[in-house]
Amino acid sequence: MKKFYFMKRITLLFLFLFASGILFSQIPPGYYNGTAGLTGITLKNKLHDIISAGYSGVSYTGLWTSYSSTDARVDGKVWDMYSDIPGGTAPYTFTFGTNQCGTYNSEADCYNREHCVPQSWFSGASPMYSDLYNVLPTDGYVNNKRSNFCYGDVATASWISMNGSKLGSSAVPGYALTVFEPIDSFKGDFARIYFYMATRYKDEIPTWTADPFSGSDLSTWAKELFLEWNSIDPVSAKEMARNNSVYAIQNNRNPYVDHPEWIHDIWGYATSVKKLVNDNFKVNFYPNPAQNELNVDLGNAVGTSKVSLLQIEGKTIISKIVNESKFNFDISNIPNGIYFITVQNDLGFFQKKVAIVK
Repeated sequence: MKKFYFMKRITLLFLFLFASGILFSQIPPGYYNGTAGLTGITLKNKLHDIISAGYSGVSYTGLWTSYSSTDARVDGKVWDMYSDIPGGTAPYTFTFGTNQCGTYNSEADCYNREHCVPQSWFSGASPMYSDLYNVLPTDGYVNNKRSNFCYGDVATASWISMNGSKLGSSAVPGYALTVFEPIDSFKGDFARIYFYMATRYKDEIPTWTADPFSGSDLSTWAKELFLEWNSIDPVSAKEMARNNSVYAIQNNRNPYVDHPEWIHDIWGYATSVKKLVNDNFKVNFYPNPAQNELNVDLGNAVGTSKVSLLQIEGKTIISKIVNESKFNFDISNIPNGIYFITVQNDLGFFQKKVAIVK
């Protein structure tokens, strides 16, 4: 019996390692050759060259067919980030093809093609017009409500969708116009799309007519916003799977889904999320994989810290406000799987994967 239990644990550990290293990324060998040791504009330029070479986009019409591969939920329905609620029940779902727009009069009528970076900003030019990383399947009515407004945090909402997405006045420092705010569970997805666009189309951006972009990069306020969104909503299994599926179709990847740490190497950290300095802030947690208890050691952190355990999809499972440097999570009732542990306090922000294996 002991031998069987030991072999079960080894098998589950192997599955964890397999998922972490292969299933999650599936980065082709050598795809990011030449990036080692690079930072800043040098890294951004190198990534631009990598994700531009061999790019083979589909037509705008071809997006409809591609979505069944790139944006299918586990139940086979359309994964629409304007209606879905990770960890909850979506107010409605769409069936591929059957519910394709068409006309619409209200939410839940049909889905269409949403340009995260609106096509009016780049005059409908290609290849941005049909880049699968930029064009997502979303509810047609919500898409129309979003229009070509910038993404941002809403101060006062003038309209709220069924899943909680908002349209309203801006709460973003440095930007005072109307903004559209997706729910927290998808903010990181949209942020990493914008970092991709700022890299893939750095040479085209100077001709774009939109405030989120300036020169050949993101505007200061947009950079700050998306750095924060990237931190509060880490890369999910959904994004990883979509990255692999889009790569199979148009032969390029979003490097910031494969390597989210490159965002900080290029753009730094949001002022609201300080960069970790190893001499000042060290976080240790063990064991990993964990079984019934996860121990956390915040080192020399002093004062209040917020420590959370999140599903890979971004839903918070446990969250604690602590004033001690050493404590533990009871994870005996949490299912097997891959999770994120995050820590935020005055010293900085920490995030890392942890496996729960029983």
